[in-house]
Amino acid sequence: MKSGVKILSIIAIILLLQSAMTICFAEEFKQSPPAKVSMESENLTASGDIRFRVYPDGWIRISGHISTLAKPVEKPVATIPYHTAYVCRYEPISGDEVLMKCHGAIGLESSALENLPEEFRSQLGQMKFSISYVETFTKSGPTYDGRFTISIPNKLHVNGLFKALDSIGPIESSFRLYANITLWYSKLNMTKASVEQMVKSFPFIKGIMVALIEKLTEGEVKIRDLALKPIEVGDEKAELKFSFESEGNFYEGLAKFIEKLPEFSEEMMPPIEGGVKPEIPPEIVEAFTGIAKYVRELKDIRYEYAAPMSGNLSASWDGVDMILRINSSTIYKGDLDKQFTEILRIECKMIGELLKLMSKEVGEEQAKAMEKILDLATNSEYRFSESSFKVSTKMNQLGETMTEVKFQDLRVKPKDLNELFWMIEYISRVSPREDLHLTIESGATQDKLTLIRISPEMLAVAKPIKETRYSSTWKLFNLPFRRLRIEVSKNPWRVADLNYTEYQAEFKGVKHVIEIASNSTIASIKPLMNGLEIMVSGRAGRLGAMNLTIPKPAVDGMILTMIDDKPLKAELGASKEKYWIYMTYTHSQKTIKILWEKPEIAVNVAERRIRVGEEVEVSGRVMVMGRPLEGVKVEILLDKVAVKSLTTGADGSFRTTLKLEEEKTYEINARYRFLDREFYGEPVEVATYIPFYQKPWFIMMIVIVVVLIAATLIIWRTRRVLSRI
Repeated sequence: MKSGVKILSIIAIILLLQSAMTICFAEEFKQSPPAKVSMESENLTASGDIRFRVYPDGWIRISGHISTLAKPVEKPVATIPYHTAYVCRYEPISGDEVLMKCHGAIGLESSALENLPEEFRSQLGQMKFSISYVETFTKSGPTYDGRFTISIPNKLHVNGLFKALDSIGPIESSFRLYANITLWYSKLNMTKASVEQMVKSFPFIKGIMVALIEKLTEGEVKIRDLALKPIEVGDEKAELKFSFESEGNFYEGLAKFIEKLPEFSEEMMPPIEGGVKPEIPPEIVEAFTGIAKYVRELKDIRYEYAAPMSGNLSASWDGVDMILRINSSTIYKGDLDKQFTEILRIECKMIGELLKLMSKEVGEEQAKAMEKILDLATNSEYRFSESSFKVSTKMNQLGETMTEVKFQDLRVKPKDLNELFWMIEYISRVSPREDLHLTIESGATQDKLTLIRISPEMLAVAKPIKETRYSSTWKLFNLPFRRLRIEVSKNPWRVADLNYTEYQAEFKGVKHVIEIASNSTIASIKPLMNGLEIMVSGRAGRLGAMNLTIPKPAVDGMILTMIDDKPLKAELGASKEKYWIYMTYTHSQKTIKILWEKPEIAVNVAERRIRVGEEVEVSGRVMVMGRPLEGVKVEILLDKVAVKSLTTGADGSFRTTLKLEEEKTYEINARYRFLDREFYGEPVEVATYIPFYQKPWFIMMIVIVVVLIAATLIIWRTRRVLSRI
């Protein structure tokens, strides 16, 4: 609630200051204020881009900018070129707290300053103006403690303070203001006598104000003090003291005032023929009664879900740059989005009461359409706790007013998506703007993705000016959006809130399309000799995610991922035609590199020739781009057949032993598989041998010799025995 009140208050202050400047300068030049600006189509042009991102849960994130140029119907007698800007952002800071930070400026264009009389320009440069307050939430409600100063040397000096309480309890709300005023007669076309007369007549003014306010609010708002007292009235200047104190139920007083406005207007209207005053139509009375009812609802709901715990506002005039600067910040606690939604619904109901008065003027068909749009706005939900907006205006010497509105991350959940598309179609027909472009794009959670379905019937009526896999951009001109359909499917990218980009890169003379899905903002993409360099950014501290697909023919080697020149772990996979890479990282401004290079596999053996049956030690290392590959699987091949699987260490090394059982020359190598690709080292040969005393022929000879010796001994012994016989 307070955020809306502050924003509206600041805008009101800006408008009042603009009006005051226009009137003051017109008087300075003895000329009339600028001519009115027509809002007809031929005098008002609009351009810009608006993006609607539709999510699977029905929420829509809206971002974009709109620029308008309004030309006066008639050439203005005088113009005061000026510029204004106001920026506001909501940021969650911790738990259920949201910080609102705003700043703005109002200033004169250089052409306006050049045309000002020297004396007046000098006074503007010397003028001092500042106002500030501190906001604190108490048990009785938010309190405001502020100070202000207005000073033009030797002309006017005002300094004072004010205190306010927006009560939520039994204590009445209150507003108190006290100021010391110094007036220099000669510079203000005043005299001592005129000041004395003003002081003497002030009690009469007070009586009228007190009676009028208490009558219009039926006593709900009471003026406790309203006084202008002299401190010292001299011959050249006067010092006065002003005080104002008011208490009461301000919301109820406002409601009573709104209810009495028709009656008050009737009393103020001049009589028509016959001396009879015209009667206020009953529908007007009914509409203002309805608005008063919603003011009371606003009072009851204003701090129901969230409250301003602390804050401050300051505004000051910069005489050097001729600019009024405004800064504010407030910390809210609670469900600010829910609070905003409820407040906005009540405000929509107020607008609905006013629309009832316009139904006869705009026609029955348009009145029904406006009622339907308002019903859609009333029954939708809103989130703005991470949003931002900027409003800026500029008027030139021709009286042309340029306005630009930028907004980011406003979130809306319409009660019916089809009704929202109907509303867009209706606006594109009754107020077409070909230079205003609307983009409908897919939103995603990590699991689900919306798909925008454009039917042939739509294309027969209008065609998008740009179309990608997950978005389409249209001119706001006779759009057939009632036929637009949204479907929810599985998210193949596994990236929530993804931004989809197709990038064309050339590698070795062949162009390839790289698909990138990321929740980061992609600042730039640059092709490298052996990969891509992608610069990303995002809200600091948040989790970033990216999924890429790269055609297989573009990749010559294995894929590596780096972030700020440090290794980044990523999930890798392959389909029939592409490789995909999925990675996560902490958001800030980062440089991500996707590189590919053939790994270098070194294979070594302890010995090149060993005995059969012995073991040979096999070692090696896997490197890529000068860096060791840690934790990858390496297969040891023996005669091109995998016999062992190893995992590389921190330095990319591996080590094992192989037992060679046959006498032959073996080929030993290592193989590293990357997805569907294989990389090999240089094979090493190891020969095995059997010692001659282990060879079969040598053993046979030994056996034969032993047999012969045994036979000889047997024969010799047999002969000796026979000879003795």
